[in-house]
Amino acid sequence: MRPIRLSLQAFGPFATTEVVDFRSALETGLFGIYGQTGAGKSTLFSAMSFALFGLPTKTDQEPRSLRSDHAAPDLPTEVEFVFELGAKAYLIRRRPVQERPKARGEGTTEDAAEASLFDVTGIPIDTLGPSQSGRVIAEKKVSVVGQQVEALLGYGADQFRQIVLLPQGKFETFLAAKTDARVEILRDLFDVKVYRDLAARLKEEASEAERALRDQRALYVARLEERGFESAEALELGIAAAEAKVDEKRSIQQGAETVNESARKALTDGEQVEKAFVAVDTARKALDDLEAKTGEIDALAMRVEAVKNALQARDLESASHDAERDSQIAVNAVITAEGELNTATGAKKEAAQKLAEAQSGEVRRQQVQADLTRLEAIEKQVGQAAELQKAFDEAARDEASARKALTIAVESREGLKSQLDATDLALEQARKTEAARGKLTGELAESIRERVKAVAHAKAQGAVADAQQDVKAAASELTTRTEAALAADAALVEAEARLTRTQAIILAEKLTEGAACPVCGSHDHPTPAHGTPEQSGLTEAFRSAQTKARTSSEARVRAESELGNCRTRLDEKKRALDEQERPERTLVELEAEIVRLEGTVDALGESVDLDAMAEQMADLKPKVTDAETAEAIARTAAAQAQTTLAEARAKRDTVVEALPEGLRTPEAVVARQEALQGEQGQLSKALELAIENDRVVSEALTRAQEQLEAAKRARDAQTLRVEKARGDFSARLAEVELDKAGYDACKAHFPTLDADRKMVSDHREGLIAARTTWQNARAACADRERPDLAPLQLALENATQELKTANDALSATRSDVSSLTKFKESLAEALAKTERLETETGPLRGLADLANGKNDFKMTLETFAIGAMFDQVLEAANMRLDPMTRGRYRLARGIEALGGRGKRGLEIEVFDINTGKARPTATLSGGETFIAALALALGLADVVESLSGKIRMDTIFIDEGFGSLDTENGAGTLDQVIQVLAALTEGSRAVGLISHVGLVQEAIPQGFYVRSTPSGSRVEERKGLG
Repeated sequence: MRPIRLSLQAFGPFATTEVVDFRSALETGLFGIYGQTGAGKSTLFSAMSFALFGLPTKTDQEPRSLRSDHAAPDLPTEVEFVFELGAKAYLIRRRPVQERPKARGEGTTEDAAEASLFDVTGIPIDTLGPSQSGRVIAEKKVSVVGQQVEALLGYGADQFRQIVLLPQGKFETFLAAKTDARVEILRDLFDVKVYRDLAARLKEEASEAERALRDQRALYVARLEERGFESAEALELGIAAAEAKVDEKRSIQQGAETVNESARKALTDGEQVEKAFVAVDTARKALDDLEAKTGEIDALAMRVEAVKNALQARDLESASHDAERDSQIAVNAVITAEGELNTATGAKKEAAQKLAEAQSGEVRRQQVQADLTRLEAIEKQVGQAAELQKAFDEAARDEASARKALTIAVESREGLKSQLDATDLALEQARKTEAARGKLTGELAESIRERVKAVAHAKAQGAVADAQQDVKAAASELTTRTEAALAADAALVEAEARLTRTQAIILAEKLTEGAACPVCGSHDHPTPAHGTPEQSGLTEAFRSAQTKARTSSEARVRAESELGNCRTRLDEKKRALDEQERPERTLVELEAEIVRLEGTVDALGESVDLDAMAEQMADLKPKVTDAETAEAIARTAAAQAQTTLAEARAKRDTVVEALPEGLRTPEAVVARQEALQGEQGQLSKALELAIENDRVVSEALTRAQEQLEAAKRARDAQTLRVEKARGDFSARLAEVELDKAGYDACKAHFPTLDADRKMVSDHREGLIAARTTWQNARAACADRERPDLAPLQLALENATQELKTANDALSATRSDVSSLTKFKESLAEALAKTERLETETGPLRGLADLANGKNDFKMTLETFAIGAMFDQVLEAANMRLDPMTRGRYRLARGIEALGGRGKRGLEIEVFDINTGKARPTATLSGGETFIAALALALGLADVVESLSGKIRMDTIFIDEGFGSLDTENGAGTLDQVIQVLAALTEGSRAVGLISHVGLVQEAIPQGFYVRSTPSGSRVEERKGLG
């Protein structure tokens, strides 16, 4: 950022308008800002800070206190700052909240703060001002302008004070600060959030991996214990014992399978013989059923024959019906023709009457023609009256226009006068409103900032409360799961004991003296088990108990893990809460205050442009005077128009009164002519229509007479056709030996004729087939006895049950082997998964420890990144420090003591070439401390500019501190410092020194001198010694 021009008006010690043009000073590179103590040297930089960010350089100074006490009451406080960023140029204009005299009445009113930012690239600097401000980027709203400025510069007000202005004492404090304090400062300057977020994410992922490993190891041990094995070796022995039991059960199952197959074959043979006897019974019953229906089927066969004969007369019956229908149609046609003849006769009489009436209107047509001839003379007189009416209408329009113009002039004058009064009142009210708005906006911004803190604190409290509830719920869940696991373990022990006891009793029953025991192989059986074994449900109960015990144990392990996770999260939430700043007011109080302030601000309405209202008021006053003059002119014109209108009315009335009443206008004459002509046309048209109508109805009467004769002839022909059709139908019935009643009875069975015929045929064929089937079945049962199947079925059921019992026992032993084998494989997979997870997450956990400070230097990744950048700052500072101390001193990072071990942080030591040792910076003298701090600040500025793509350090200012340096005819520390600062300006950078030391003024004469006077300070530009 390069300052180009700074304009201060009624600002600080400056009473009027002071313009500081930096262009000449920037060309020299190194310049000074001098003056007496308190004259306002630092105020120039404070004005730049206020223009850019709305804040002075002193953090505890209110912006409203920037107004000059020397300034005239009506001169507003304002700062205008023109600066360059690379190839772009910008102008920013800002005013603080301030009091000013009221425009009307006594007292003062408060103006709200405002700011505007413009792009002035390419516009000559000397032409810039209120009338030429360039392209608007943002204006009026202070917050929007502030955001735009920070986006352009790449830093805010705090960083601006640290890296652009190097104030006295600030960098000495930075030089002596501890690592944590420097981290906070450098964190604002260097964007290292990505490293902080990466370390946090690594820590979180490593914690998740560690918890997963613990859970898997605990689950592996729990699964072995719940199956009753102390180790993997014990599991192998259990699998071997289960496999031996499978061989024993397989032998028993094979014997039962042979017995079952023999019983099944005996039952199958008996069932085949029984089926033959059942077939005889079934065939006999089917034959009896068919013979019982023989009489019914014979009657149906006779009806089928009668219906077939009746079907031969159906076409003649249809022909008879068609003839009767057509005959009725012909009778109806005669009736219709007679009606149409009567209608035509009546129409002929009516048409003759209308023709006589039309021929009698000839007298009236002659009268109409005479009236049309008289209207031609009246039409000429009406034309003269129309010309006079036209002149009257024109005079009336002129009079109405003049009267309207007078009304408009009066309304305009009254409206402007009312607008002037309303604007004056609104301006006064707006000034009060804007003052109140500024005050309320400031209070609202402060309340919103405090609410943000309160919301964060409340959120952290809620997170702690939620975490505490999670811990409580997890502890309760663990208690429940532990109790359930203990109960499940007890149930498993009991189920296993019952199963073992029953198995021992069964084995004891099968022991034979002198034979080997199938379990241990011993031939001696000193204490065999005794009792009655339980026969069902023990194995299922034991397996169910195993499943429940395993499930309960896994649930308990998960509950323990979840409780540990919940407690870890609770500790994290508590630490986050402790880091939060406790708000002074509650969130409810702040919300209520914000709602109240927002409501109050909203009630004030939209912001008002006071200058525009004042200009509007000034514009209205001459408009009111012009409106009064226009009203007088319009009043005179209206009086003249009224006189002209009276003369035109008199001329028109003289001619119009001589005309017949009702025919005094061209429109009335034309209307009368059109009415007479219309009546004349109607009379002629009526005669023509009557003649035509008489001809048409005469023709219709003739046609009706001819149609009636034709209809009668058709009716007689249809009557003969009906008689013939009836005779043909009767003759056909006689041929098939049926009367009309018999034919009607057969008609109902026409649709079912084919089905009835098939039913007769199917019955006769079925009867033959049934007799054949019965005879064949009797032959198949000859020389056989009917078997008794019940004993055979009982024998098969017993053999099947024995086989099922043997299969279940074999399946159970195989299931035990399979279950244990799968369990072994599952454990192997779980162990491999745990080892694989431990191997895979090892680098992640190690990296997370390193990134979060578990290393030899106790340094986090964020601090390491800042340290790497800080090394660049020290390297750049040493490039400035070396010539200023003639190579004696170098700055280096030191080791910070921590619990007997060293922690490499951001500590600074100074290496003295004279002693060959490093020592704390606190051992430097006052002048040496200033030089070291200045070098550090210059190095920081270099690195910030190089690391940031947006921050440009084109110009820096150094405020005071030169009084601690000595001079020895060009060889003292002051001379060395000035030489280094001059070297900085060899590129595009400029350096401004703010000092009251005379030796500095002599060494650097170029710049500005701030002179203090009783009426306020003035700024003078210096080109050399003076």
